[in-house]
Amino acid sequence: MKLPKLTLATILLTAGLMLAPQVHELLYFEHDQVLSGSWWRLLSGHLIHTDWGHWFWNMAALGVLGGHLEQNSRILWISTILAGVVSVDLLLMSGVTQVTRYCGLSGVLNTLLVMALYLYGRQTRSGWVIVAGLICLAKLILELHSGTSLLTHIRWPPFPPAHLAGTLAGAVMILTQLGLDNKSGLSKNTAIG
Repeated sequence: MKLPKLTLATILLTAGLMLAPQVHELLYFEHDQVLSGSWWRLLSGHLIHTDWGHWFWNMAALGVLGGHLEQNSRILWISTILAGVVSVDLLLMSGVTQVTRYCGLSGVLNTLLVMALYLYGRQTRSGWVIVAGLICLAKLILELHSGTSLLTHIRWPPFPPAHLAGTLAGAVMILTQLGLDNKSGLSKNTAIG
């Protein structure tokens, strides 16, 4: 078992950023600031959290989901994180929402969740993966309907559409992986590496 260095580095980076609240205002995603040239906010906004509770729940999920993906493939970890970041950022920049300020990793974590469930399902063939996926989907639907978070409460209002954007990015990642597997002739029993 190899050490999930990328996951641990991300956790440590976000903890360091939490310890430097004076820079948070420079790093939150802010729509107008991005349009004015502060492009780094498209990434840094995902690394900043509203408070330690928000950070803890995001990093606990990253530790489990990111650790699992990274154990299997660092390339898959990186591509899944990037897909989630791009998907959430496209939503935030689209003008479809009224959200002008955003922070946290939860949207991207939904991309990791979808890929981790897919990968675990491929490896184990367990029917429980489908049950877990349905529970996660029900949670997402309830959050979208209510506009609140079911499991956590943070200073800022939650933004469930970011969770949907991350979930959709995960679905695109699965379709991409299936296409790559079919193109290369890999069997469904082949592990991603």
